[in-house]
Amino acid sequence: MKISRWAKRFWLFLIRLQREIGYDDCMGMAAQIAYYTMLGLFPFMIFLLSLLSTFPLGESLQPLMLDELKSQMPVEAAQYVTDTVLNLLPNRNGGLLGFGLLASLWGASMAIGALITTINRAYNIRPRRNMAVQKVYAIVLTLVLSGLWLLAMTIVLVGPEITQQLFQILGIASETNTFWTSIRLPMAFVLNLVALSILYYIAPEAKQKFRWILPGALTSTILWMAASSAFRVFLRNFGTYNKSYGSLAAVVILLVWLWISGFVFLLGAEINALMKRQEEEDGIRPFRRLR
Repeated sequence: MKISRWAKRFWLFLIRLQREIGYDDCMGMAAQIAYYTMLGLFPFMIFLLSLLSTFPLGESLQPLMLDELKSQMPVEAAQYVTDTVLNLLPNRNGGLLGFGLLASLWGASMAIGALITTINRAYNIRPRRNMAVQKVYAIVLTLVLSGLWLLAMTIVLVGPEITQQLFQILGIASETNTFWTSIRLPMAFVLNLVALSILYYIAPEAKQKFRWILPGALTSTILWMAASSAFRVFLRNFGTYNKSYGSLAAVVILLVWLWISGFVFLLGAEINALMKRQEEEDGIRPFRRLR
């Protein structure tokens, strides 16, 4: 009886979630996010790699960042981004950092701004911040998420050396490479979860509680990693983009992957907003154990 009541409540939640996704035009907004991300991606990557080259560990981090892209994106899209960025990097000049900073922040903040707009729509909130404040919020959030990514890259770079020293001190016989390979996926999961939690906490102009943020962040993290892997498998076995789009196939694949990512991130926000709304309306949590 308890299970059937919980299942019914969960089913009603899914129906309402599907309606909210359509009402808020999440698919259309995901396309907008993909477009803005595409505009800002290359200046952002060029800026980061140029900036890293000014630091002692920068030269080591550059190939690591590009390898990380290949592990997250479809192979064709990652190769396209990598080739384009590497072709542009040798031609950089003194003004590239300044231009790259402005261009990357503008493009990336537009994508984050579209996310913020849709997340507020999911919460049925009419934005009270003026345009300038919204842009500042988007830029700050862009910088925070970028800093988190750079921190992750630094950990991956210096982590094996630190781990090796620690194992030697403790007298533990272990292969450092094997250890880091085994924790790579869990670490990526945790970092994605933290990044999405920050996004879902800062973006909406509403008071938040942890229990309203975690379900959407957890769902989006799992779905995003699963969807990215499934898309790579599809392209490897059934993809016909090369036949349909020719030399533009990599661009189209990148846009489709960005659209999928944007939709999954918005889905998490819709889940959080709906759970918050149902708790406030009904006085109980949507998935709390029923007595």
